[in-house]
Amino acid sequence: MNQRNNKKSSIIYGPVLSRRFGYSLGIDIIPYKTCTYDCIYCQLGKTTNKTVERKRYTKVNIKIFLQDLKNIISSDKKIDYITFSGLGEPTLNSDIGILIDRVKEVTDIPVVVLTGGGILYKEEVVSDIKNADLIKVSLDAPNDKILKKINRPHHNINFQKNLDGLKQLLDSFNGRVWLEIMLVKGINDAIETANEFKNIIDAIGNGIEKIHLNTTVRPTGGKNVLIPDSKRLLEIKEILGEKAKIIKYKKTKLQDKKRKNLENDIIELAKRRPVSAKDISDSLEVNLNEVIKSLRELLIKDKINNKVYNNIKYYYIK
Repeated sequence: MNQRNNKKSSIIYGPVLSRRFGYSLGIDIIPYKTCTYDCIYCQLGKTTNKTVERKRYTKVNIKIFLQDLKNIISSDKKIDYITFSGLGEPTLNSDIGILIDRVKEVTDIPVVVLTGGGILYKEEVVSDIKNADLIKVSLDAPNDKILKKINRPHHNINFQKNLDGLKQLLDSFNGRVWLEIMLVKGINDAIETANEFKNIIDAIGNGIEKIHLNTTVRPTGGKNVLIPDSKRLLEIKEILGEKAKIIKYKKTKLQDKKRKNLENDIIELAKRRPVSAKDISDSLEVNLNEVIKSLRELLIKDKINNKVYNNIKYYYIK
């Protein structure tokens, strides 16, 4: 893998507190908004590079990366999972398999891959991520019509390919597989749609360990991105069965002083002018994923507002 001139690996961030994975140390190997989808609910706004092309999007100095990883692991920080996620679709990076293998050479901490699932139909993708311990796959649509409406995929992606890719993963992967369904009111939260999801999941078999039913933290400002009411969420959970769980944002006391300071810095920026998550990341020189986590907390606490302008979400203080 090619070398970077910087003295510290910039692809590691956290650990950050996650609702699903506890304290998660993130590894971000995709440039900002390079993705197979352009999801209407994405916190980062519109996808700027919608693609299914796999290549080395981020060049990593393996020696520096592993040393940074070892340093973080050997510190007193709590780490429950090491998670390949980030600013786009991590499986687009053709080096993901190499990086997973190198991580597992230096630690027993479970490795997670978060994927939209749009290119699991490519055999090399499943082969590259097969050594992870857990793979979380987004499945927001049970048919092509809803897929196009909520995920707005690259033109080479369709629902059947997504389903084939998921089946291929389940057939050849020995680790744990979780599904996540992002529910948007009026788009994929109908009872009929829930039954479609159930039929698909039942047909797949027993390979799915958990089904997470997720919602946006707050309405994003877009006309078609609203949160289903709690009664409907419970109805969908009941239809999908015991594996399904509604993922809720809880108001928690952050023990991480660094995060508290970051929240305060974000508030000070947003007092002066509306700022996007990327504006905040650039201004404060903080990894974008950490910024998003802090923005989520601020939204939960009603300390910040957001609005969408030209497909970009801006945060501001009234």
